[in-house]
Amino acid sequence: MQSLRRTLSVRFAFTMFTALFVIALWAFLGARRVLRSELDRGLAAAAHIESAVLVIGHTLPPIPSRSDPEAFQEVNRFAIARDPAGHVLSVNTPIAREMPYDSAALAAARRDTVAWSTQRWRGEQLRSVYLAVAHDAPGDDRVIQVAASLGPLEGAARTMFLLMLGTVALGTVAATLGAGWLSRSATAPVAQIAAQAAAVAPGAVGQRITAHAEVEEFNRLVGVLNGMLERLDRGMLAQRRIIADVGHDLRTPITAMHGEVEVALRHPRDPEHYQRVLRSLLEEIDHLGTISDTLLLLARIEAGELAPQRASTDLGDLVASAVRRTQQRVSDHPVAYPLPEVAIESVSVDRNMVGLVLDHLLDNAVRHTPPETPVRVILTGETDAVSVSIEDEGPGVPAETLPHLFERFYRGDAARGRGGAGLGLTVAAAIIAAHGGTISASPGNGRGLRVTVRLPRTA
Repeated sequence: MQSLRRTLSVRFAFTMFTALFVIALWAFLGARRVLRSELDRGLAAAAHIESAVLVIGHTLPPIPSRSDPEAFQEVNRFAIARDPAGHVLSVNTPIAREMPYDSAALAAARRDTVAWSTQRWRGEQLRSVYLAVAHDAPGDDRVIQVAASLGPLEGAARTMFLLMLGTVALGTVAATLGAGWLSRSATAPVAQIAAQAAAVAPGAVGQRITAHAEVEEFNRLVGVLNGMLERLDRGMLAQRRIIADVGHDLRTPITAMHGEVEVALRHPRDPEHYQRVLRSLLEEIDHLGTISDTLLLLARIEAGELAPQRASTDLGDLVASAVRRTQQRVSDHPVAYPLPEVAIESVSVDRNMVGLVLDHLLDNAVRHTPPETPVRVILTGETDAVSVSIEDEGPGVPAETLPHLFERFYRGDAARGRGGAGLGLTVAAAIIAAHGGTISASPGNGRGLRVTVRLPRTA
């Protein structure tokens, strides 16, 4: 696994080295070109001066020098007067007599053109300019050659290049040290944030990350982590509440069954008594089975294992069937279903799943309201959706309870909490969400509770 700090340092140092090397190379090439240009200008100026000297009848001014190879670089300019054939007529220093010439440049100079040539002599480069004397004295066929060694220039260029390489090396070292400091400074907050995140204790709630939350660049990261912790807190609290509620809901029938069996076993009983006990036990077992089946159904829906099998369905007929089932099962609650004023077109839903939702909602309205409380079912159609509202005139629920009605095992106040596993509305919400619809709860007209299911017409 790569270290971010090391990666930043290496990349920054390499970038600085590359930039400094390119700059140094560009500067070296530019300086070398300028030096060569200045040398050529100096040679050309010397050639014009020596030509003028020859025109007025003087010989080339002598320059004292040795003849050994080391003397080659001591003379700044070598001047040689040549005839059209290239023979040496006069020189400004004896060593110049041995210098070669370029026949092509000599011929070009005779055509009154300034000609240039670079030749190798005595192991060094020799730069020469050729200029016809005739440009100052017509008829004069002599050609002046002024030459200079490129050795000093190349030596100066090499020295400059080495100095630039040293500058690049020092700059790279400084950049590496600076990159290390910069990377440590840049990654230190991340390490502190990670340390605080790692210190969050399992199962604890309310813990938040505060390191560098005031820094703009890290505020978003800290905000994302704190948001995740907040969601985990909510999930943890909900899980604890669910476990407690499930334990309570399971313990109630188990305790009842245990008590009845214990009482029945204290003394011999007649068969009718044992039958009553068994029937009571069967009811509690059915209650436990309902809780288990509902939890399994909810888990399959949320896991996507139980997808709606959609088909074109007459929702009005589906609502009427649910109302009839409720009327047959319950006799102490009048359930009204006024026909819609406008015909409702078919919707694409799973008939069995939506029917289960309607049964849950109607059962919830009947079980959590006093006897003889009217329940009304209202079906309305919209452009792209159909809504079903189930409204009762019971005691209603507090406003702060409404947002939690569709949570697992949630129970409102005691007036509406008579029995049940607390999963009916949760299953209904999961089924409606699987259809792409919404379910909501609000106060009824004046009092009571209204639960509204909104389903899209198409998938």
